[in-house]
Amino acid sequence: MTNTIHTLRFLSLCFAYPNDAFLPALRERQEHIEKNRETFETLTALFKQEDNEQLQGEYTRLFITGYPNTPCAPYESVFREGRMLGTCCRKIQLLYEEWGMTVDPGLVDHISTELEFLAFLASAATLDETREDARHAYHTFIADHLSIWLPLFSNKLSEHARLSPYRHLASLLETSIQPSL
Repeated sequence: MTNTIHTLRFLSLCFAYPNDAFLPALRERQEHIEKNRETFETLTALFKQEDNEQLQGEYTRLFITGYPNTPCAPYESVFREGRMLGTCCRKIQLLYEEWGMTVDPGLVDHISTELEFLAFLASAATLDETREDARHAYHTFIADHLSIWLPLFSNKLSEHARLSPYRHLASLLETSIQPSL
């Protein structure tokens, strides 16, 4: 269970803007992963090999303002409804609220937020008083949300990424998220 938590947090961090703090934070998170550690070390090494300006340009092109369109907008509503802040955002927001989480409205369905929520649920599943509810919520969130849009997002990322770290990240997304706890 601990490995799942650290894996999800690592993957979430991979979708942060690659500023000067990005690589040290990624390395720190990677240190906590035990299962398939080499795979995550490889991704961290791939990020390290790239020039920071190149990473920032690629990040911006893929996830923020690609021209003529953003090829991999990291939002569930974009993939499910073709627009930002779609109706699925309200459903997700209600789930967060059920678990006492407050999230910026513009980031409710961002991939990093959804992965952090899964990590939170996996963590809650380690506690006796929340174990069953957290396991159920984890499984349901994957079934109702990530399993629907994450494969589409991963394919787009793999197809449009010009730098190897983001192509590698696309393959890791599909293989690293466990459907149940």
